[in-house]
Amino acid sequence: MGYHTSAIAFFVIFLTVFSASLAHIVEPEDYFYGRMKFQADDESIIQGPPTLEDIIPIEKDLTRFVDYLRSFGDIIGLISNPNSTITLFAPVNSAFRNLTHKPHQVKDSSQDPKEKLYQFVLGHIVPAIYETLPVGQELQTMRQGIKVKVENGKDGGYKLNGEINTGVTKKAVNGIIYKIDGVLTND
Repeated sequence: MGYHTSAIAFFVIFLTVFSASLAHIVEPEDYFYGRMKFQADDESIIQGPPTLEDIIPIEKDLTRFVDYLRSFGDIIGLISNPNSTITLFAPVNSAFRNLTHKPHQVKDSSQDPKEKLYQFVLGHIVPAIYETLPVGQELQTMRQGIKVKVENGKDGGYKLNGEINTGVTKKAVNGIIYKIDGVLTND
């Protein structure tokens, strides 16, 4: 019995040393392999088709809008939920250059900058998936009272509210992203 006890003790020590040395090699990070996201320090593995949250940060021309989206946990929850149904009108970075004031800037101290930014983001989300936008109709955004009028645009795209053009679209399991060259609301 002494031999078995020594062998078990050696095995436990070996596993402890081996796993400790591996911990120095593999640091917790996100790893992407195809369409699956692995978290090195998490037992859960996210698999399946990508969500809007998986796709939108990859788009280099949407970094400013992505920063705004990430300011709100409920919005992140919405775009990461594979069961959501969303059409997201995402202004490209250059759309923000022409604004006289930023979406979070307030006119006086009675306004809350965070709430103003939240309303701005909601004004770019439609709670339904439109792979083809319905020309001649108005779509209600998640912001109360803000609608998006859809018209035919150039090169097979769409014109929104008479002045904003859609560009590249990206599809996800829970919705679609239309890149746009302007902002839909900024009041």
